[in-house]
Amino acid sequence: MSSVRYDRHHEEWERAVGDGDFARVAKTWMSEGNLDHWLHTRIRSAVKPFVEDDPESSWLTVGDGRYGADAHYLISLGAKRVHASDMHDRLLRIGSESGFISEYSAQNAERLTFGDDSFDYVYCKEAFHHFPRPYIALYEMFRVARKAVILTEPRDEVVHRARCKSLAKSALGRAEKGHSFEPVGNYVYTVSERELEKFLLGMHLRHIAFHGCNTFYLEGVEFVPCSGGSARDRRVRATLKAAIAGMDALEKVGLHSSSLLSAALFKREPSEALQARITGANWTLKELPRNPYL
Repeated sequence: MSSVRYDRHHEEWERAVGDGDFARVAKTWMSEGNLDHWLHTRIRSAVKPFVEDDPESSWLTVGDGRYGADAHYLISLGAKRVHASDMHDRLLRIGSESGFISEYSAQNAERLTFGDDSFDYVYCKEAFHHFPRPYIALYEMFRVARKAVILTEPRDEVVHRARCKSLAKSALGRAEKGHSFEPVGNYVYTVSERELEKFLLGMHLRHIAFHGCNTFYLEGVEFVPCSGGSARDRRVRATLKAAIAGMDALEKVGLHSSSLLSAALFKREPSEALQARITGANWTLKELPRNPYL
């Protein structure tokens, strides 16, 4: 267990405070008004009904290394207590010093230093797939959460393969790869509804909710304003939004599953008020089967 590899994510944060192109991108992560911020706000908006249901609830963000941008979003929604965490606190410290976030700490997601039920919610956005042993991390997040863990991750395309995509690849003679790795070295763990349902059922818990979101990235969107700008800026915005609209249209007719999946894994049955809020925000709430032998 002690030999587990944590790859080179710390090198990314060192590059973020350097002088190269990546540092130029990193400087935009605390900025609003650019297309990248618009993309991430669309993704993060899935948690909005949870904050609206109880602004007094406490939150822990995990894998929130980009200055604590996920924590900042929760704070902007009105969440009163939000603690940002990441494996390395290099950028979190800068975020705190600039007033972007308040509480923060360096945390290994597989060995969180908090006690049981320390936070009402744990939010992990697009970080789970970086972890070397993600389900150990998920059990840890579940341990320190009192109400629920909320994940937002890329879907497993092998499990959720869109029919039109498969047909196109077959016609082109291209096989589905099925596995991928990132430049820093980690394997990319993708998620599916069924795998997360099994996680809960193994602990005899039965309440889970899902929310889908399509997204699309174009290099340089960090420097494209959400409105106005040059002719090139307008072309980039149009291309990106057309791509997302196309994915939404295919999903609507059942030919595509959303590229990202958010899941709320509940430790207790959500209140009727919260159920109404999340279903009104296009979450699908499921009550899993009861174990007949208990």
